[in-house]
Amino acid sequence: MSTNKNELKREMGLFSAISVLVGTVIGSGIFTVPGKIAASAGSIGPTILAWLIAGAGAVLCALVYAELSPAMPKAGGSYVYIDEAFGHCASFVYGWSMIFGLFLPVMAMMASAFASNFAVLFPGLNLSVTGERLVATALILILAGVNLLGVKNGSAVQNIFTVAKVTVLVVASVGGLFALKPENFTTMTTETVEWGNSFATAVPALAAMGGYYTLSYMSGEIKNPKRNLPLATIIGMGIVIIINILLTVACVGSVGFANLAGSMTPVSDTAQVAFGSFGAALITLGATVSIFGSTNGTLLSFPRVAYAMAENRMMFSFFSKLHPKYKTPYITILVYAAGAVMFIWTGNFMTFLMMSTFVGCLSEVAVCLSLFVLRKKQPDMERPFKMWGYPVTAILATVITMILACSVSIQEIISGSLLMLTSIPAYFIFLYTRNRKQSSTADQ
Repeated sequence: MSTNKNELKREMGLFSAISVLVGTVIGSGIFTVPGKIAASAGSIGPTILAWLIAGAGAVLCALVYAELSPAMPKAGGSYVYIDEAFGHCASFVYGWSMIFGLFLPVMAMMASAFASNFAVLFPGLNLSVTGERLVATALILILAGVNLLGVKNGSAVQNIFTVAKVTVLVVASVGGLFALKPENFTTMTTETVEWGNSFATAVPALAAMGGYYTLSYMSGEIKNPKRNLPLATIIGMGIVIIINILLTVACVGSVGFANLAGSMTPVSDTAQVAFGSFGAALITLGATVSIFGSTNGTLLSFPRVAYAMAENRMMFSFFSKLHPKYKTPYITILVYAAGAVMFIWTGNFMTFLMMSTFVGCLSEVAVCLSLFVLRKKQPDMERPFKMWGYPVTAILATVITMILACSVSIQEIISGSLLMLTSIPAYFIFLYTRNRKQSSTADQ
């Protein structure tokens, strides 16, 4: 724990760090992705291979963070690495674009998804659109309050809901494995097995395992970061990959490949086969719990980027203010919550999410490249963990992130580029303000 009154508290242990990573990566998508991957791959062999390729890619990308995070255990994660490697302009473009294009709208999207599942769980409430928006708003405000009261409280909530969602997924998987029929593995959605489909399908599968970077945002609040950051990254990604593959095998074996490929609710279908109507209700509850945990993970981690920017004097100074008792960036959390609520009520978060797709992929390329730059620029930097197989593995991670960046649509590239362009005038405004403050301080 820090003795400096102006620093964040290091109160997050290894288990909580793993919970943040697993809980944020495994969101609502896992309840629909197996069906989409199966439909794209065409048969069981390419499906499993696609998950293995995606898993290997995700591990390689996560290992980049496993080296950078403990070497620079500061709040802000990716923002800090890009800033150290490429300077203030590049890091500001990243931070600005992610805050307005990803962080706020994704929180609104998750809260809205929670409200939709909540309405299914309690049909008697007969929630209208306004009712669902009120539920989503209540969720954001409750979680903001929890995270204002200290990272220990936010971590405790994350631990509970991550364990709950993993338990539901494991129960569904085990139930599906007991109900599987060998003949289901021989069916396919195409007449011939196209193993090349595995590589194309691995791209959305890899995207489904994104989010591992959120843990790096919490680097300034993790106990013994030089040990716990790389451990949490590796263990957490291992759990995510195992759950995805286990769930896919259970879904295929119990539901049948042809049925799975056409289903938008593959996990619910699997639970229905294994446990009857109780299974479907269990999965709806699991999805609700999963989204709750993911939303908490975003409110726990995302505000740390704006905090880091403010600490660097490249964002409004009040974002760096810490609560005098709980040592949390309380103003930043409140502003993020207000921004998410605004997106909930305007309903236009999908437009901004589309803009952020290309920015997010491009930022991952920048983080991978920063590993090479910092190895050259700061060779004597203490690195508690060094990426295995460097530079080959780092090159592969960079290529993978580039493939993801190139896989987005032209429309997403254009809208993402426009979003990044809006950061340029903002950068010069903050740079001018920063330089003025430094000059006035020097004159005193």
